[in-house]
Amino acid sequence: MSAADKSPAVSPFDDALRLMPGPVAVIGVAGDETAGGLTAAWVTRVSMDPVLLLVSIGHTRFTWELLSGTTEFTVSVLADGQVPEARLFGLNSRRDVDKWSQVDHVVMGDRTPALERCTARYLCKLQDRFTTGDHDCIIGRVTAAEVVDGPPALPLRAADYAPA
Repeated sequence: MSAADKSPAVSPFDDALRLMPGPVAVIGVAGDETAGGLTAAWVTRVSMDPVLLLVSIGHTRFTWELLSGTTEFTVSVLADGQVPEARLFGLNSRRDVDKWSQVDHVVMGDRTPALERCTARYLCKLQDRFTTGDHDCIIGRVTAAEVVDGPPALPLRAADYAPA
């Protein structure tokens, strides 16, 4: 993680919030000259018609910057056992490491990277974006979806992402 990706101070709510279940996914974005990605555990469906996903991304993340200049992103839901991929995309910044060069991936849409191996992946067209504290909620309309390896998905377990 780069110096720009500073973690906020630990709050008295952290222990309880870490128990909230959620999927772990890698969000992929292609900028003008580079591709970025990050691990996100704040991902959920917010509409069935149209099919919309919400991803929450911190303002200090390089991928957040890339999303300002693009209209699409991918969501690759990790499989149980893909902790190394979650750690790669969650503990390193694209400012320092080309994460996509270290994993097998496919291109969805025009040029947006997604993991080759995962439980499922989605291509989303950016529909809305709004600020919620230190994160932006990114709403994407699903334009393509594929079941790749199927369940089980990797659950959020805080111990998996503690820096070594």
